[in-house]
Amino acid sequence: MSSLNLNNIYVGENGRIQLSGGSSNIDFVDTVDQMIAARRIPADTLAKRIEGNDDKLAALKELKTLFSTLKETMANLYGATSFDNSKNIFESKQIFASSDGTDASSLIGVAASNAADTGSYAFQIDQIASNHKLSSNTQAVAASGDITALAGTGEFTINGGAGSASITVNAGDTLEDIRNKINNVKGNTGVQASVVKVSATESTIIFSSMEEGVENRMSFSDDSGSFLQNLGVLTDPTTINATNVIDEGVDAQIKLDGITVTRGSNEFSDLIEGLSISLYDADPGTTVTIGVEQDLNQAKTAILDFVDAFNAVQTFINEKTFVDPTTGKKSEDAILLGNSAVKTIESTLQQIVGSVAQGVTDRAGKDDYIILAEIGVDFVDYAKTASDPLLNNTLELDETALNKALLNNPNEVMELFMFRGNSDNGDLTMTNFSKQSKAGTYEFNIDAAAGEINGVTYDYYDTQGNLIESGLTATVEGNSITTADGLRMFYSGDGNNSDTAKVTTSLGIGAQFHFEIESILDSEEGTLTQAISELETKNKSYADKIEKIDDSLARQREVLMDKFIAMESALAKMKNIQSSLDELMAAGKEK
Repeated sequence: MSSLNLNNIYVGENGRIQLSGGSSNIDFVDTVDQMIAARRIPADTLAKRIEGNDDKLAALKELKTLFSTLKETMANLYGATSFDNSKNIFESKQIFASSDGTDASSLIGVAASNAADTGSYAFQIDQIASNHKLSSNTQAVAASGDITALAGTGEFTINGGAGSASITVNAGDTLEDIRNKINNVKGNTGVQASVVKVSATESTIIFSSMEEGVENRMSFSDDSGSFLQNLGVLTDPTTINATNVIDEGVDAQIKLDGITVTRGSNEFSDLIEGLSISLYDADPGTTVTIGVEQDLNQAKTAILDFVDAFNAVQTFINEKTFVDPTTGKKSEDAILLGNSAVKTIESTLQQIVGSVAQGVTDRAGKDDYIILAEIGVDFVDYAKTASDPLLNNTLELDETALNKALLNNPNEVMELFMFRGNSDNGDLTMTNFSKQSKAGTYEFNIDAAAGEINGVTYDYYDTQGNLIESGLTATVEGNSITTADGLRMFYSGDGNNSDTAKVTTSLGIGAQFHFEIESILDSEEGTLTQAISELETKNKSYADKIEKIDDSLARQREVLMDKFIAMESALAKMKNIQSSLDELMAAGKEK
């Protein structure tokens, strides 16, 4: 008995079951499938393009992530402006403390922001600020806790640094009840209370100002009844019992470089610009010396991070575009080889690394640093790239040279990286700049009267002192002045007289990097953004074409199947007719 080949069974869209080749001995299902497969070759080609583009997209998106990291490393190296220098890594400060007596760390804590000036300060801490604190007399409390049996009822007022509030004492109240009532309004008074159980039958209540200093001292008054007087808090309706004062609540007193200073708190930041001071203890006979110096380690770390991030980008590009120099064959990973966006980006990076800082100033007859190589940052030499091509166009860092540059000329290293602006007029300060802002000199004429700026014109000179543009008009909004190329200043003059100012700018390599990376990553016009968008658009177009081809082939397949089925039906009828004829002929012969 012959077996049934289930692969030859075909079920059409109408649900009809048909045996493929049952009459013709032709497996028409397989035949149609092969015909459709041949006609689908263009779609297969498009699918392969999509697959290849997906690999490129993944690589470009990874490259974009690496560029985002590179941009983050430039955040503190390109010269972003702020009034407190918080965005300038080269203005980071560190504190050194020494003492001629008690250990400095047990007396004072000092933190410095970037706004602090370098220098040395001598502190003597004569007195630290304290909280005003007093207690009641120790009370013999009944088993029920009722304090009113001894002190009576009534109403009293509490005054503190935050304000005042009235407290009502009801019959049967305990010290804990009084404490809770006081603490419920402590936000209004600045006074809080606690109960101390001296023994199983004795307790006392303690009042304390929530803030330090003389201005936060407490006062009380018995308004009706004598509750506080009976507790021993007051000696008369308004006078505090001095014998129960635990702490008078005093101000901090220090000497700074011999100058006596008083503050109502042990935490203050208004004494020296950029310094936050915390007093821990007093020792009048001890001098604590606080030194404020540049924290060059932060600048060094930022430069190291930049080099690492740059190399991560360049190494990735090298890997994705690698061609064996010996065989001339590209590697399997070289999926971005020939990509115009990657070529442009790589060329731009190399150009900036090799560029110069524009308009940096000269000091003491010496040329400032103008290229990265002068501080120990340079391209990896040819010998290393010959042995490892993936190091091609990457950077290497000479830490000894960088340390020397930072130690001896930190300001020059700062100018090498950052966009800087220096004004010869103390009333005009640069507050921002743009990608279009240039190195050179801007000479401003400020027309002001009656406390307002009426208009500002300026001339621009390049770094060689050549007049490039004259009579330009700046945009004025209140005290903000902005040039046509995005240089922004703040004018703090009284605005009653016309004024002039000269602002000299320099454009460091870090600023050049920052703005170029911003352009590369721009969400609309960025080189990488457009390259990714272009591939995604292509893939969508290919997918749409594949869908159309498959829809068309599905219809063609049904047409072909219907034709083959019709052929099978016709052959089956012919076989039936032939069989009938054969039977008739056989019957005629028998007669």
